Amino acid sequence: NQSSSSSSSLFSVVATFAASAALIVGIATTATGCKTSYKLIDHVKVKAGANLETVRVSLVFSKQVQSDLAGGFMIKDYGFLFINPFTPSDPFEIGFNLNTNIVNDQEYVSATPTEVLPNGNPIGIDHALVEIRGKQPVSSKFDLYGYLDVSKISWIGVAAMFSFLNDQYFPSGLTVSQMFLPNSAGRPGVVASVFGPTLAEDGSLKKAGGIALFANVKQLVTAGLEPGKTLILTPSEGLQISGDKAPQYEGNWEALRALEDNLIKAFNQN
Repeated sequence: NQSSSSSSSLFSVVATFAASAALIVGIATTATGCKTSYKLIDHVKVKAGANLETVRVSLVFSKQVQSDLAGGFMIKDYGFLFINPFTPSDPFEIGFNLNTNIVNDQEYVSATPTEVLPNGNPIGIDHALVEIRGKQPVSSKFDLYGYLDVSKISWIGVAAMFSFLNDQYFPSGLTVSQMFLPNSAGRPGVVASVFGPTLAEDGSLKKAGGIALFANVKQLVTAGLEPGKTLILTPSEGLQISGDKAPQYEGNWEALRALEDNLIKAFNQN
C-alpha cells in the first residue's frame, strides 16, 4: 500500500501536461472492417470540476435502454456513485462524481486491494484496486461499488451489480469490454465492461452480473481534460472478450448483437 505522505490529487499530478496534449475522439467503431453502431452504449462523458479536483465520469447508454432504475451511494464527503434513469430528455447512465483526493484517504490507503469484482470476475486493470461498498445494497435491484487506485494514483471506477442479470440475459464466464481514448501505447483512458453472473455448482445463481466503468484520470488529463470542460468519448475499434465463454463469442458479431438485445431487454423489463 502507498504511503499518504503526498496529498496530491490525481489531477494535480499531471495537470501541467494538459495544455499541450491533444484529445483523440470520434473514432469510428468497426467490426471486421465494416462500420457498426452499438445499440447498448452510446458514449462516455467526462467532466472536470473548475479546480481540477473533482471528476464526473459516466457511461451513457443509447436511447434504446429505457430503464427507470435510479439511485446513488455517497462516499463520505468526496462525492457519490450513481445510476440515473432514462427520461425523454436524458439517457440512462452509470457513473461517479468524486473529489480525486479520495485516493489519499487513510481508510482506503490502508485497505487490502482486490483484483476481482464482487461476483469474482477480474476487474480488468493490470493491478489491484481498493473496493468501497455500502453496508446495505442501494436497491433491491442493484448495488454500487467504488474502486480506487491507491498504489499508482491513476484509476477510479464504479461497478453496478444487477440482481436480475442472470445467465438468461448474459452468459456466466464471459466479460465483454469496450475501450475509450487509447494513448499512443494503446492503453485505454476508459474501460467499460459487461460481465456475466457466477453460478453455483448446481447451476443456480450465485452472484449476479453487471456493468463496470473505470477511468484512468491521469491519462484523461494528459489527453486534454481541462477545468470545467466536458469530453465526449466514443468507443475505439474492437472489443476485448474474456472468460471461459470467450471462444464462443470472439469474432462472432451476430452472437454479440444478440447479447446486446438481451441486455436491452433485461434493463427495459426490470
